[in-house]
Amino acid sequence: MILGLGMDVVEIGRIARILDGPPRLAERFLARVFTPGEREACDGRRDRAAAYAARFAAKEAGYKALAVVPNARWRDFEVVRPPGSAPALVLGGAAAAAAEVRGVSRVHLTLTHDGGVAAATVILEGAAGEGA
Repeated sequence: MILGLGMDVVEIGRIARILDGPPRLAERFLARVFTPGEREACDGRRDRAAAYAARFAAKEAGYKALAVVPNARWRDFEVVRPPGSAPALVLGGAAAAAAEVRGVSRVHLTLTHDGGVAAATVILEGAAGEGA
């Protein structure tokens, strides 16, 4: 049963302007929003801004799918991509607690970027009768 659905679109240029801006501000943004694993995955890429934008969209989509997440932080939503696998959204902290209360047993994620935008969709799945 679908328990939540979230989608978000991010302008890649917006993220590129942050990354290309003052180093102190760029570092503050990256440290506040992205986990060390996400930063490692994005920093070596030629399409760095697009990779960060897609992950930013995934975090927003995850938050929207959960609907209400008191005290959630950006880094409570982490995009991981094990070798040979599709990207996945891992929930931690307040996001994981909210998902548990709702009865979420599986999180589906899709990412894309083209034409200057990055987009993500998150579907939360759980058994009927679970959650609030």
